[in-house]
Parts: sequence; structure tokens; C-alpha cells
Amino acid sequence: MANRSLLLFLYSTPNIIGTIWGLIGLVAFFVIKDIRWLYFVPVLYTCGYFVAPKTTVLSNQAMGGLSGRDLQEMLESLIKKISKRVAQPELNKVIHIKNNILMLLPRLNELNAGDYDLHVVKQTVTDYLPQMLTTYLELPPAFATMHKMRNGKTSQAILIEQLTILNDQIEQIIVSVNSKDADALIAQGEFLKSKFANDGDWL
Repeated sequence: MANRSLLLFLYSTPNIIGTIWGLIGLVAFFVIKDIRWLYFVPVLYTCGYFVAPKTTVLSNQAMGGLSGRDLQEMLESLIKKISKRVAQPELNKVIHIKNNILMLLPRLNELNAGDYDLHVVKQTVTDYLPQMLTTYLELPPAFATMHKMRNGKTSQAILIEQLTILNDQIEQIIVSVNSKDADALIAQGEFLKSKFANDGDWL
């Protein structure tokens, strides 16, 4: 745990920027040959550390009472926030999830409040997806893409796996909803066959 904390600090954007600012002071010392620049090195590092941009955490919103339009706007806002902060493979996965959910939104009103599929779709938009991305974006970019975890995978690879699993679940819901439509269509056809067969007896 201590090693991981140290690596997170070393890879962090504030530390990198602070180090660059400190190196500027060190270079100035060697060029100007003024000992006072050595005293500026820790000061410059500290200034660089605190002016570095901090990670913005993606906010979750309450699930209750959200319409399909609300969920669509939340997905579009989420993608806008991460579009310049994640690599293309992760972004493509999130866009794919969004497109699959948009396919389901017209059907949400047909599901009752206790329906499992409806619960998963709303939780994906309001909780699973933003929390997953927040956890990833809180890591220093260099650490996320280069440092391998105990399982031999980088955080970036783990995120892609998690996004794939989430998308597979949404696609299963699409299949489930379409299967219900197909079953209803079959039942309707059997009803019509039965009705017209009985009507023939009246002739």
C-alpha cells in the first residue's frame, strides 16, 4: 500500500509540474551561477505543485423520478466531461454504452418501477458509469496507463474490461426487451388464429 501511494504521488500531475518548476530553478542556478537560485528550487516546486490542475470528480445524481430525457442529457454531459480526459478506446466504449441505452429509453415508460431492467439502466447512468470513470480519472494519467497492478494489468486495461462488462449487461437487456416483444407478437398471432378459426364456426 505504501509503495502504491508513493507511485500515485510520483505520477501525479501536481508532482510532475512542481518538479518541472523546480528544475527551472536548478537550471537557472547552473546558468547564472547564483547560489540564491538553489533556495528558490523548493519554492518553485511548491508553487508548481499547488497551481497544477486538480482532478474534477464526476458527480452522481439521485435516481428517483428521472425521465428518459433526463438520462439522455446525463449521458451526453458525462461524455462531454470525459472526451478530452480519456483515450479513444475508453471513450468509444462509453459512447457505445450510451448508444445502447438510448435505444432503450423509448421503452422505459413501459416498464414498472420495480422492473430489474429499468433499475439497471438507471443505475448505469446515475451510479455505475460515473463512479467507474471517477475512480479511473482520480488516478494520475501516467500511472493509469503505464503502471501494472498485481494482476499484471494497467488501470486503463481494467477500466476497458469493466466498461465491456457493463455494455454486455445493457445489450442483454436489449435482447430481453426485444424477446418480450417477440413473445407478445407470437401470442397475438396465436390469439388471431384462434379467433378467426372460431369465427369460421359461425358461418
